[in-house]
Amino acid sequence: MPVVLQHAHPELRGVEYVIFADVHRRYLDCTDAVCTLLGHTRDEMLRMTVDDVSYNVDDAPRLFAQFLKTGAMEGEYILRRKDATPVLIRYRAFVFSDGCHAAIWEPVKDWRELYLAALLEIDSAKLQRKLDAALAAVELARASQDRNSQTVAERQAMADAFSALNSLRRNGQQGR
Repeated sequence: MPVVLQHAHPELRGVEYVIFADVHRRYLDCTDAVCTLLGHTRDEMLRMTVDDVSYNVDDAPRLFAQFLKTGAMEGEYILRRKDATPVLIRYRAFVFSDGCHAAIWEPVKDWRELYLAALLEIDSAKLQRKLDAALAAVELARASQDRNSQTVAERQAMADAFSALNSLRRNGQQGR
């Protein structure tokens, strides 16, 4: 029986994207929606770690250690699909009293939301993550298959956002 069905944590009821990991960041189980989102089979997912699906692999161990220490975490994160394309998610992660480590994912589909979040961020540590997420979202939208349905104004807005985000990144790196 899958782990998803064995745990009855109220926070996880009725949620489409749920994933479980152990303290070593290895995946123990996930919903079918997680597999579909990342383009992997369940067997593939259960042979993977958090690092394997992280777009920024270097950041995963530190964030996971922080999660284990605090017992909960939420935010935006960039995952990597099987075909290496970025997937932007919002997540809420929990360390439950029974030792279960679970996360709820919500795919972020609108690049504008992440763009505005990056523009409004004042914490320099969080800013870099938000810039990464927003840049990936804009790039994904620019490369979208339905690009033909985008208006000239939408394409210009994406180009302007991309430029502004890169400018913020350069200014942040100069300030270090």
